[in-house]
Amino acid sequence: MKILSQTQILFLSIAILLFITSSSSSLSPSSSSPSLSPSPSSPPPSSLSPSSPPPPSSSPLSSLSPSSPAPSSLSPSSPPPPSSSPLSSLSPSSPPPSSLSPSSSTYSNQTSLDYIKTSCNLTLYKTLCYNSLYPYASTVHSNPHKLAVTALNLTLSSAKSASKFVKNISHRGGLTLLEAVAVADCVEEIGDSVISLQDSIRELDSINYKDSAKFEMVMSDVETWVSAALTDDETCMDGFSRVKTAVKDLVRRHVVEVARLTSNALALINMFASTEENFS
Repeated sequence: MKILSQTQILFLSIAILLFITSSSSSLSPSSSSPSLSPSPSSPPPSSLSPSSPPPPSSSPLSSLSPSSPAPSSLSPSSPPPPSSSPLSSLSPSSPPPSSLSPSSSTYSNQTSLDYIKTSCNLTLYKTLCYNSLYPYASTVHSNPHKLAVTALNLTLSSAKSASKFVKNISHRGGLTLLEAVAVADCVEEIGDSVISLQDSIRELDSINYKDSAKFEMVMSDVETWVSAALTDDETCMDGFSRVKTAVKDLVRRHVVEVARLTSNALALINMFASTEENFS
């Protein structure tokens, strides 16, 4: 066996040391392995870079970013959407519905009906008075003059109808002597009643409120004529006092209604006259 010299042993030790040093350098922290190197010079992943913009969001509010314009429906300059409320048509400049107005026809008509009812309480035949006048509430308008004229016109219409009916009976054959005389007298009386009512309406339509003396004179004439018409109706019926047949009942049915309407009209005329006199 060959014994190495000291010099050879020294070189061999140095070589072993160099080999060990060289081998350990592969495990050094300065290794360039990309998987383990935390070198500060390597850029961070792009997803974490502070200078990169954030990824687009899928949120429904992403379209309302500060830099994006607001939707036109929310723009301050855009007009508000039209309202579907039933009250949208009632703008401050639009008038209220007529059905809610204090001066509406419904309110006015109800007031006239109340006025007619109150006025008819002064008559003898209250139910007949109201039933005959309430259809004309829109014409009366709580006016005593119009109420009196309307009552007279209704009475005149009824008197003309009764006169026509009685005349037809007189032209019919088969009447007894008493019946024929009573019917002839009634035709004359009802005819006079019609003339008196016509004169009353004509005077009442042309009445002058400004001249109190003229007003009182006209009202006196009207009251006289209507009273005469009522007397004519009663005289007509008095002529049938001795008649006991169906003719009397037929005539009475028409003439009695005329007499009652005349009585009611006279009461309303008196009310109108007293109202105006008190007002004056």
